[in-house]
Amino acid sequence: MLRTPLDDTTRTQLQALRHADLSPTARDRLEMVLLSDAGWSAPRIAEHLGCHPHTARKALRLFLQQGTAGFARRRPGPPPDQDRRGRITGLLAELLGQQRSWTSAQLAEALRPHGVALGTRQVRRYLKLLKAGYRRTASTLKHKQDPAKVERARAVLGGLKKAAAGRLKLYYLDESGFSPSLPLGYSWCLPGQRRLVPYEYPQGRRVNVLAAYEPYAAQPWLGSQALERTLTSDDLLAYLKSLPAADVPRVVVLDNASIHVSKAFKAQRRELTRQGIYLYYLPAYSPELNEIEPVFKQVKHHEIPRRSHTAKEELRGSVEQGFETYAKKLRPKPDRQRRPAA
Repeated sequence: MLRTPLDDTTRTQLQALRHADLSPTARDRLEMVLLSDAGWSAPRIAEHLGCHPHTARKALRLFLQQGTAGFARRRPGPPPDQDRRGRITGLLAELLGQQRSWTSAQLAEALRPHGVALGTRQVRRYLKLLKAGYRRTASTLKHKQDPAKVERARAVLGGLKKAAAGRLKLYYLDESGFSPSLPLGYSWCLPGQRRLVPYEYPQGRRVNVLAAYEPYAAQPWLGSQALERTLTSDDLLAYLKSLPAADVPRVVVLDNASIHVSKAFKAQRRELTRQGIYLYYLPAYSPELNEIEPVFKQVKHHEIPRRSHTAKEELRGSVEQGFETYAKKLRPKPDRQRRPAA
């Protein structure tokens, strides 16, 4: 009869190994060895654990030959070729570093000139080794920015944010258009179903929104005005004058849109200054500095449950409701200052 007698030290080590994080196969093999040490035969162990006697005998032989290393399940087939794996992952990393989009089929085709013939499923396995992900692409304007101007604007905005704690009120302002068919997103559905959004032609049916966002107040504020026509400089001027009154200067951060830099609007800057409203223009092609942009994205993609509208009035009502809903969710930004050491 095949037996695995254990000395006291080995038995104690195996008993402690029971509390380790083991795979099911390793745990079964550990139990087989301990039961064999207790005097059980291989057929009795197999009957107790619900396996074939040959499986129990194999586990006991592996322990006698390899010790606890025999508990691990050995993958069938030859060991992985580490040199080939490193070469393929290096080629994939080089391809993914190029300024273009890739699918697994395109990557498999691009590897062929290098003497690597892989299917799309194999390519995805190598991509998993690189911890690469198949993610939605995003547009950027950073290639058109002036880095010096952007850094200077960041420094100015940093000073304004600090001063917003009582010495001034800081607003971010911009405009956004909403089409009858809003951008597609995600929705929970029952199995076998897919949420369909009826498409409506957008020409002449858009609703434009002028909004201002004050994120650094004790209670953040969001105001908006939706119009069923194209926005003008007069609309912008009237909206700025309607901002909440304050005893401190009101600084409005905005980009270089046409209605922001028109002659008619610039002619009114002195009047705005007399009313305590000061404008700060962001550098060109730097929408990431305008903190109202994520607000527009959130409202457009998540706060309007109805994704298709047949009339401007319906769309305008949904947009206004979306901004009101999001405004009620606003919370003060956390204080990111470091706490003093104890």
